[in-house]
Amino acid sequence: MKNLRTRLAVLAISFVSFLGIQTANAVEGLSIGVAYNQTVFMGQGTESSTSGAGTKRNTSADETGFFEDSVGSAFVEYNVGMVSLGVEYFLEDVTTPENTNSQRASVETGALQDNKVKASFQDHTTVYANVNFTENAYLKIGYVMADVATEETLGTGGAYPNVDTTGYTVGIGYQHNLDSGIFARIELSASDYDDVSASNTNEADKQISVTNMYGAAASFKVGKAF
Repeated sequence: MKNLRTRLAVLAISFVSFLGIQTANAVEGLSIGVAYNQTVFMGQGTESSTSGAGTKRNTSADETGFFEDSVGSAFVEYNVGMVSLGVEYFLEDVTTPENTNSQRASVETGALQDNKVKASFQDHTTVYANVNFTENAYLKIGYVMADVATEETLGTGGAYPNVDTTGYTVGIGYQHNLDSGIFARIELSASDYDDVSASNTNEADKQISVTNMYGAAASFKVGKAF
């Protein structure tokens, strides 16, 4: 799913960018643009284990975290009247801060070993509809897809595979249009992502899960309508 989604997004944006350069051949109703997004994310991570790594059987550790990041994106849209259908793609990964904890190789003995964990949201893609409710203001409704890449260094051994997540986003925005077709937008949106989980590749009795994943973004966008 990752490769297909990436190729579709890149091809769509590249194709419409080419149309924008070849103005005489541009298709009426198409728009292209770029955005600066200030984002905030939160989620609750749980690590559970039935044995090993200094944990007791059938216990788990929970931690809720928040982090913010800024990221650029590109988008392509097609206007069908009061509704514009679009695809937006983050041009950079969104990476969580690194979290470090120390555990012993066994419950009562062994040296403390550092475990460093962070994750990145990669190929973050949104398929959406902007529904105008005034001449300049619009409601945004979309479906979000992303790959969650785990980036861990576990002194206690093992690793966790990457996983996919999907979700939904809603937002509200305001667009200012110029006679040349250039437009600028301000937009506020919130996203709700599906829960994800993964099992340790070396120790199947260990599992991590991330739940209650939410995101919010304040965006400034500029583009060209044809």
